[in-house]
Amino acid sequence: MLENFEVFEVELSTPNLIVIPLGSTLQFHYSNVQVESNKVLRLFNSPEIKNVIIDFSKVDYLDSVIINSIIRYLQQARQTGGQAVCCNASENMQNILKCIRVGTLWPLFDTREEAIDSITTNS
Repeated sequence: MLENFEVFEVELSTPNLIVIPLGSTLQFHYSNVQVESNKVLRLFNSPEIKNVIIDFSKVDYLDSVIINSIIRYLQQARQTGGQAVCCNASENMQNILKCIRVGTLWPLFDTREEAIDSITTNS
């Protein structure tokens, strides 16, 4: 764990940043969500961070505010020359991701290990 976050759990496994959403916006103060989202995004300024893995293992539902933050992380990884993948989505979360077409832009894997392997293989 890098820092004390409440909206996202964040792990660093260089060159991968693993972001684990912990709930929907309704569970947190909106301003905390925005501040924390920006903190996570700033982690990409670190030269050792290249890829992002979004691990949905702790949520079954996310609202648009959290999803927008996640999309920003996925886009930032690609813009800085890294890879972006998702993993561990429940069936409900998979349906949400399909509805917003996240799965068509970023691969979704069943496990974190598969997600990390895909990044390692494609590096």
